[in-house]
Amino acid sequence: MGSTSVPAPPPPPDPGNAAKANELYYRSSLETYIANQGEVAALEQRLREKYNPRQRELERQMSALDAQRAAQTGLQVEREYGSQRSLEALRRQYETNPNAFAVQRGLGAQAATQYARLYGQPAEASVPYEVKKSAGAKEANYLTGLS
Repeated sequence: MGSTSVPAPPPPPDPGNAAKANELYYRSSLETYIANQGEVAALEQRLREKYNPRQRELERQMSALDAQRAAQTGLQVEREYGSQRSLEALRRQYETNPNAFAVQRGLGAQAATQYARLYGQPAEASVPYEVKKSAGAKEANYLTGLS
């Protein structure tokens, strides 16, 4: 049988030598930084003057796009799951606090009556046909309004 082709690992480094090497590297890095500090500061200032206005503009644009996308996503989620969420909240309220559910239902009936008195038609008459028949709401583009 031949010997294995994997070589033996190197011996571990001497901690004292490693510490000295790290200290020398750190000291030389600091000395180099201190020696070139004026040049580095001038370079940073030139880059800041050159790129900061554009960076701020891009940050403002990105922030505006993020806010717009968040609003669109929120509206889309509400449009898709809003009714389901409402029904779930009502069911949970009925299970946990039937008295509050009854009060809310009474207030809803009272609001519907007041709406009918005020506008001369029942509140259901103001609901669009496709929503009433559960055909789904019209497709909405939230930048231009209902299509």
